[in-house]
Amino acid sequence: MYTPKHTRETNWDTIANFIRENGFGLLINTDNAGTPHATHIPMTLVEKTPGEFVLHGHIARINPQWELFEKNETLAVFSGHHAYISSSWYEKEKIPTWNYMAVHIHGTIRIQEEAEVVQALGTLMDHYEAASACPVHISDIDDKTLRNNVKAIVGFEMSIREVNANYKLSQNKKDMDYFSVIAHLRALGDENSLRVAAEMEARRSTEK
Repeated sequence: MYTPKHTRETNWDTIANFIRENGFGLLINTDNAGTPHATHIPMTLVEKTPGEFVLHGHIARINPQWELFEKNETLAVFSGHHAYISSSWYEKEKIPTWNYMAVHIHGTIRIQEEAEVVQALGTLMDHYEAASACPVHISDIDDKTLRNNVKAIVGFEMSIREVNANYKLSQNKKDMDYFSVIAHLRALGDENSLRVAAEMEARRSTEK
């Protein structure tokens, strides 16, 4: 991912929180012919040992992409909120653009053993069930059902070799245009626009 210096995010805590909040990502790798294969799946960021982070996830065993896991490097893509930026919001400029936040993780994959898969599924469920009024835990699933479902998937652990985070949020604009963008995004009122506006305001406030 091309990331200009002025839009590049390098703070690991910020990036880690982004992945946790936007865990439904795109897993991409290529076969020996160079053909790309991709699957949309939830992935969990795990601190395996102090300071060592990995991604856990799984795909259906019937999906042939898993057969490529341990052959070639893998790319995991996480996308956040985004918004169209109209040039009518600027004082003079006439070129519109798009503001967005995205993180690319490059690494290699190791296929998990069954016990690891079960543990990873439990962690995944606990994370997403936390907001439920009646959360379901992996222990609520009877053993036969759980085992049959585990056999139908392939769990993986992805190492993190390289992190590339792009937070394109009008950083190159002067204050008048910058805060005009924020005001217009807020006026639109949809979730994407409001979240991008909030991130922009927080960043320019921090810079000052």
